[in-house]
Amino acid sequence: MTLKYFRRISYEIHLWMSIVSGIILFIVCLSGTILTFQDEYRHMAEPAKYFVKPQAEQNFLSADELIAKVEAEKPGMNVDFISIPEQANRTVMMTLVVPQQPGEQATPVGRGGGRPSGERPPRQEGETTATGQVGTSGTPQARPGGGNPRRNPNRVYVNPYTGEIVGEGANVADPFIMSMMRLHRYFWLPIEIGRPVVGIATIIFCVVCLLGLVLWIPRSWRLLKNWRAWRTGLRVRFRNGMFPFIYDLHKTVGFYILIPSLILGLTGLCWSFAWYRDAASYLLGDEIFKQRRFQAEKIEPVEPSGQPFSVDAMIALQNRLTPGPGAMTITIPQDNETAMVIRKGSTGFFSLAMMDRTQWDLFRGTVVLVDHHGKMVEVERFWDKPLGAQIAASIRGLHLGDITGMSSKIFFGIVCLFATSLPVTGVIIWIKKLRVKYKRRKVAKDNIVD
Repeated sequence: MTLKYFRRISYEIHLWMSIVSGIILFIVCLSGTILTFQDEYRHMAEPAKYFVKPQAEQNFLSADELIAKVEAEKPGMNVDFISIPEQANRTVMMTLVVPQQPGEQATPVGRGGGRPSGERPPRQEGETTATGQVGTSGTPQARPGGGNPRRNPNRVYVNPYTGEIVGEGANVADPFIMSMMRLHRYFWLPIEIGRPVVGIATIIFCVVCLLGLVLWIPRSWRLLKNWRAWRTGLRVRFRNGMFPFIYDLHKTVGFYILIPSLILGLTGLCWSFAWYRDAASYLLGDEIFKQRRFQAEKIEPVEPSGQPFSVDAMIALQNRLTPGPGAMTITIPQDNETAMVIRKGSTGFFSLAMMDRTQWDLFRGTVVLVDHHGKMVEVERFWDKPLGAQIAASIRGLHLGDITGMSSKIFFGIVCLFATSLPVTGVIIWIKKLRVKYKRRKVAKDNIVD
């Protein structure tokens, strides 16, 4: 098959696949562009929840002081998760649980000697992605028991300098963000219908991107050695009229965003199809979204009279084990049989949104050794994982665009915006070509009549 015929077949497939899925792809890319900055929308909607004025002559209150103030203001509820920011102008986010009520089955002693364990209230429909100070996207990680504090309605935001609760619960922007999430993931259709529809459209998008690369290559083998032929695909002409500009915009922008667009498409399929996610997990050698099923290690139970270490003492031990600055999240167990989980990682404009995890015996002040890819380790570090496991752990961050903080958000936000333009410019080019063909046929028919 010559290059000419291969290009022709590629063009027809590229065209008709794009026409079939164009509207869906446009909406998915547009909603994806919006969702890239969902945390920033929340910050703008309720800035008092997330930002405080730094106190130059005052340090953060200790974690134990903050917990004591919150629990005193919220009687009958216990703090089970705390997110401590790295930045001096951010609030501390906590989640609370309700202790067992009288008459319920007795449970082991919890932190503080006599704290019963409790169950988190059910998730609310309008609550979506987190807004705590964790990593670069502000999203707390999953907690023991399969729950996730980012969906917990019992969230409070605390001024770290005074201990004052400055905000609670869901954000006013959450209904809009949830609506965009439903649009992006299943097109506002029932999940069992919308999810495969979006998934199939995403597969088509990936195929169309690869075929677009074929069409971007110069038309003949002779031109492959001609630099001028390649250069036309790398620039946009601004002075030759509107249609050449739109054509170059479609061709050149599509080339420049090809790889990040494929990354977004291939990672997005992990949400659409379980078979795809399982196959990708098998190829990478580690389960994708494994964090969702994370369970803290069990520790040797202690006597009911046993007193645990304070949270501040555990933070000090963690800083000795993993020195250096960084944001920190602490999952506080509500019984005497579960390890405390502390995650720590740097935040910033270019910081990798991956936190190292350590599990602690809260009653003995010792590290709980865990199996980390075939090795018993004290700290589960991202960079110690095999390459496949690193990729599997990065799938969510790659698709959400926050893999390296705000820098990657801006980059992937721009990619999504340009990807949104591709169906529009493609339709304009198609209509223009149809009009040209129609005029040529009309002229030919008139000549025959004459």
